[in-house]
Amino acid sequence: MLGTRIKTLRKTQKMTQSEVAEGIMTKSMLSMIENGKATPSLPALQRIAERLHVSVDELLLDPRVTEMKQLLEQIESPKSEYYSEQQVIEMLSPYLDPAVPSYWQGQIYHKYGFALRFLNPEEGLRYFELAFDIFKNLDLRDQQIEVQISKVYFLFFLRRYEEAYQLIDSMMVIQDIPLSHETFLDYQMLQALRVSVKEDNWTESIVLLREGIAYMREKGVYIEVISYHRLLALFLSLTGDYASAKTELDKLNHFFLFTEANVYERLLVELTKGSIAIHQKDYAGIRYARERLVEVDIEASYHYIGQFEVYLCLWQKDNSTFDLQDAVKKIWDNVHIWRVASEYDLSEMLRTLALAMTKGTGLEHRDEIERMTAPLSRGYFKGEIEQLLAKI
Repeated sequence: MLGTRIKTLRKTQKMTQSEVAEGIMTKSMLSMIENGKATPSLPALQRIAERLHVSVDELLLDPRVTEMKQLLEQIESPKSEYYSEQQVIEMLSPYLDPAVPSYWQGQIYHKYGFALRFLNPEEGLRYFELAFDIFKNLDLRDQQIEVQISKVYFLFFLRRYEEAYQLIDSMMVIQDIPLSHETFLDYQMLQALRVSVKEDNWTESIVLLREGIAYMREKGVYIEVISYHRLLALFLSLTGDYASAKTELDKLNHFFLFTEANVYERLLVELTKGSIAIHQKDYAGIRYARERLVEVDIEASYHYIGQFEVYLCLWQKDNSTFDLQDAVKKIWDNVHIWRVASEYDLSEMLRTLALAMTKGTGLEHRDEIERMTAPLSRGYFKGEIEQLLAKI
């Protein structure tokens, strides 16, 4: 607050209220300003700043705001070292209280809330609300929606799917009010996910994703191009349109020719090819995707290697020596990763494990699979898993 900053500077310089107020205003008026009960006029503020040997900007701008900005830029910069969620919590904790009603305070709450997902998720949700309230009071609509989008993914992580989908519905983004490109594309993606999983309406999801791709082309921005084309390919394959799914992935391969795609982005495309090969029951395609993941050798993809090997074991068409028990073990060894994935990814992994159980492998995990299946949205994915479990 302005009054607090004046008081702090005055005391730092060992000045009394009378010394600062002399010739500018009464001592009682300065006391009211310092206590937040009055606001000085601009001429008076300029003279107070001169007397305290600072600029007017230094009086008006809380120095903690600048510190918040610099800290967030440090955490989010691609050139900075990686910060764990525990490190983010420790770095941001000094800026939680007292609150400064500013854009950067809202962003601090937003980032801090997400970092609490393992340590204290309920407290994390509370900080999302604090961030939302600040952005609402500042009339920052884009930031309000960004916080709500983060909250949706947070609820996905907690497997509170119904609550997440209700939040998406409640956001009700009005299309004739412009949003930043990134915010609009994030929101459109959530709508496509909601319609696909909650309503089993892949056709409508395909329409939403194509609208997002058309938007990127129109605006000349490609910040979500990989996610959009990947998800579009997956949903096309679920409708049986494998030719169009292949076309979408071919577009990404052309995109990679003109961009510096990293290993992780290329890996995502290989994962998508493998998932589509499963839908298509394409044994050679599954084997190729599995070999590509093995070449990359990233721990976060080991459960996908296990998933592909399960189908290679069940649909064996050559002299491969994959072992079903070993494949299932690969999946369970990475349970800490896939159990907190999106509902679609979680459903696909549970379906794979249930399928292996129908062949007598992994039966000791039946109770855990049933517990993880219970919160899934009622629809195609959940129904298929329950049918497989009923066969055991």
